[in-house]
Amino acid sequence: MPYQLTTPWQGETWISGSQYSPYARLAGRPLSDGHGFLTDIGRGVTLIVNGTTVTETRFPYQNDLADATTYYLGGHSYTLTDAEAQVLIDAGYGEYLTPIV
Repeated sequence: MPYQLTTPWQGETWISGSQYSPYARLAGRPLSDGHGFLTDIGRGVTLIVNGTTVTETRFPYQNDLADATTYYLGGHSYTLTDAEAQVLIDAGYGEYLTPIV
């Protein structure tokens, strides 16, 4: 049975200028000096697989991707085989997998 992988997301808090997203967790909270607002930005987390080891990074290097058995770029969805999914499940990333029926 194939699986759908949706890579994880991590929120980062940034200082924006005079505009902000009303949907961000901290949106609209002005800085104490009045020059900007806090806002959250979601950043995809890349999963890099080397054999049975899975590491996550928000900033993947080309060499790390080239040397990997496989990788899943953050912010994307993938269809995985049972064997590919099992590696992620064993590494603790099962919550990001959905069986395709």
